[in-house]
Amino acid sequence: MNSISKQALIAFLLGIVLGAAGTRMAAPQFHEPWEHHGDRAEFQKKMMERFNSKLNLASDQRRQIAAILEEKRAKIDGLRTQMRPQFEEIRSSTRAQIRQLLSHEQQKRFDEMNAEHEARERKWRDRWDGKEDTK
Repeated sequence: MNSISKQALIAFLLGIVLGAAGTRMAAPQFHEPWEHHGDRAEFQKKMMERFNSKLNLASDQRRQIAAILEEKRAKIDGLRTQMRPQFEEIRSSTRAQIRQLLSHEQQKRFDEMNAEHEARERKWRDRWDGKEDTK
């Protein structure tokens, strides 16, 4: 890899890191949804409250809509479970390709960054699935 290609790659990776950091600071709600919605049950409750307030639903409509949302949530969860291994394989191979381009020190920091990301993701998933105390 020539010097210009390395510089372009480093600039590209730096842009990704800085863009991600800027996005986290400017719009943290996109990265930590539990702070705004709580767990899945709380999210569904708030959605129903919004529907009711905006649409002035009758009690029968509320019951039917809640059943629809629950059914669709179960389908979406199943799809997520089915797709997760494919997603993880893509993420893993991407990380491996990037890691090969880094120096030993950069690899250590890259590994730390990935571990931090995985911890945040695990916390979000546990919270969303109701596995973590919300207090």
